[in-house]
Amino acid sequence: MGRMTSILKPVADRYNKLTPDERYQFRRLCRNMIKWYGYISQVVRMFDTDLHKEYVFLSYLLGLIPPETTTMIDLEGKLQLEYYKLQKTFEGAIMLKEETGVYTPASAKGAVKPEEKQPLDEIIEKINEQYKGQFTDADKVLLTALRAKLMSDTKLQTMAKTSDPQIFAESIFPKAFGTTAQDSYMESQDTYTTLFEDQAKYNAIMHALGSIVYREMRMNP
Repeated sequence: MGRMTSILKPVADRYNKLTPDERYQFRRLCRNMIKWYGYISQVVRMFDTDLHKEYVFLSYLLGLIPPETTTMIDLEGKLQLEYYKLQKTFEGAIMLKEETGVYTPASAKGAVKPEEKQPLDEIIEKINEQYKGQFTDADKVLLTALRAKLMSDTKLQTMAKTSDPQIFAESIFPKAFGTTAQDSYMESQDTYTTLFEDQAKYNAIMHALGSIVYREMRMNP
C-alpha cells in the first residue's frame, strides 16, 4: 500500500490542481481507456506490455481521484411546523342501520390462471437477480433490440438446437452476443454506450438473454 500511495498520490495531487472541466475530461479519458481495453482484451490477445501497465495504473488511479461533488442544500431550520389546528366536526355514536334480508353466500369461482410473463419481463427479472445498478427505460429498449437481432441469427438458431445448454451459454452465446452488441454500438453509439461502460451490466444482460434466447430457439421449429 505504501508503494501504491507513493506512485498514485503525486498524480492525484496534480489532478486536484486542474480546473473542473480539465478534471472531467481527464476522468472521461481514463474511463474510456479502461472500458475499451477491458472489452477488447476479452476478444483478442494483447501483447503490448506498456499498454497493459497503463490500464492497470489507470484502474487504480480512477478509484483515487475524486469526482465532482454536488453541493447539497441544507434544509435544517428552513422547514418547520409552525402551528396546527384541531377542530371538532362531529360528536355522538356511530350506529349501523337495521335492515332485513337473506344473506347469500358468494358463488365459488374457478382458480385464477397466473398471468404469463412476457419474455422481456422475464429477462429483466433475471438481470435484477445479478445486477444491482440502475436499470432505465432506455435499457429496456436496448434489450428488446438485442433480443430481436439475436433471435434473427439463423446460424445461432442452428447452434442452439444442436448444442448442450452449458456449451451454448459459456462458449457459443457470449461470442454471438459480443458481435451483436458491437455491431449495434456502431449503428447507435448513444444507445449502447452504457452497455460497455458497466461490465457488471454487460454480463448480467448477456447471461439473462442467453438463457431466454436458448429456450425460445429450442421451442421454435
